[in-house]
Amino acid sequence: MNPNRIGLLLSALFILAVGGAWGWFHINPRQFDVSYRFIPVTQVQGWKYTETQVSKAVIETLATTNLVNGSFEGPHGERFTVFLGTWDGRDSKQLSVVAHSPDVCWVGAGWKPVPADLPERFTLRFGTNEIPFEVSLFEAPGGGFRELTVWCTLVGGQVYEERGRFVVQASGANERKLSAAGARHGLRSRIVRAIGDRIPGNGTKQFVRFSMRAEANPKTSITKLSEFGTRWLALEQLRSNEP
Repeated sequence: MNPNRIGLLLSALFILAVGGAWGWFHINPRQFDVSYRFIPVTQVQGWKYTETQVSKAVIETLATTNLVNGSFEGPHGERFTVFLGTWDGRDSKQLSVVAHSPDVCWVGAGWKPVPADLPERFTLRFGTNEIPFEVSLFEAPGGGFRELTVWCTLVGGQVYEERGRFVVQASGANERKLSAAGARHGLRSRIVRAIGDRIPGNGTKQFVRFSMRAEANPKTSITKLSEFGTRWLALEQLRSNEP
């Protein structure tokens, strides 16, 4: 075949692939009847909230200053750490939101995911709405204690679930390998979800995470996290026919 024709054919295939991908998300994308937004509540009766300052380096990595980061202490000594970040759709670094789940950033900081007899996710009820949260158990760097954490990501007002639990590595695996495995797992999950549901990447994104030190029976901690979740979080619901 003529080299010029081969070049034209390859160029046409490239344009078709790129144009098709763009069109899949932008030409008549899927319309959702309802979109959601988390509203943090830091003034909880009977609880003390303490803000934890975030360094400039971390803010640059997160690419947003719209953050809630701190801890709550309850009347009976309970303690929960919380984080909520919001990314505006106009932010060029907005896609970094999906790289901050504990399976990626916590592992990168030295935490180790450990197996546990726990569900992959549980739901929080906000009025008549049920929102699923991912669930994982982690061991602190150097051991000593374990933290049970739950999190949820909203993309364009829609829940952005991962497909399948992060694979816990065999004992002795180093943190770099764990972090890389978590990143690959998350990337696969996000690609499958984005393609299947046609969720555009140009809307507001939110990532919310809260956790507590795991008790001897982690299922007891799940119950406490569930009860606490609706204390510090409210859910705003907007229907597509509303302004």
